Amino acid sequence: MSAHTVTRPLTVGDRTASEPRTVADVLTASGTVAPANSPVLGALAVASLVPSVPGGVPSGFDWNAHDPVSASDVVSADTAITRVSGRTARRYVRLVDQAGTVRESGTETWTFDDEQPTVPELDFCTPAWGALLAESLSEDRDFTSSLSTWDGTIGLRSGEIELHLRIYKGRIVDVTRRTPHGATFTFVASDHAWTDLVLSEENDFMRRAIRGEFSSTGDGYEYLRLTKPLNTIIGHARALARKARS
Repeated sequence: MSAHTVTRPLTVGDRTASEPRTVADVLTASGTVAPANSPVLGALAVASLVPSVPGGVPSGFDWNAHDPVSASDVVSADTAITRVSGRTARRYVRLVDQAGTVRESGTETWTFDDEQPTVPELDFCTPAWGALLAESLSEDRDFTSSLSTWDGTIGLRSGEIELHLRIYKGRIVDVTRRTPHGATFTFVASDHAWTDLVLSEENDFMRRAIRGEFSSTGDGYEYLRLTKPLNTIIGHARALARKARS
């Protein structure tokens, strides 16, 4: 079993990965007994494959067995911290087979006795993160010129947390959770999709968008038309995140 090796406080992007093992061997080693075709085999295996979050107590588990594993499958599990807020943290977990296919996945919630330090650059779609993003974008002439004639609001959503960037002729004039008339369109992604996108080695926003990893609400035409400035926004979010984790 792998373990967290970081010595700094728990941070979004911290990851673990286990060695491949058969589901049956994992369950036997942990003393867990379940029918060979039980739909909860994957969730039971994950409980033994991944380490606990240091200092945390498990307080929630949302699991999706979209392609349930069997006792004979060889699987590995990897995790990523996707949100640290107050006295809670969320961790995304994937169960992957030998072909590299994600068979089952879910999100754990962990609770701590004390508040955990929050890194604004990694607290996606919160006002503090948005303020840093807006400051960075204001210095990018490509961004301001690409929106020089635009008047509207871009929404950014990570999980259930949403932020609005009110833009007028290339300038971000307000950063808020909600604008009076709502967003022109909202870019929507899960917490783990934001984590992967912002902390990946390269900016593969376009490739991920084509694969359908993200969605949008509101004006779909404007969402597609503003792909370039949206890609620029992601680029600045990545720069903030890399600096915070360096």
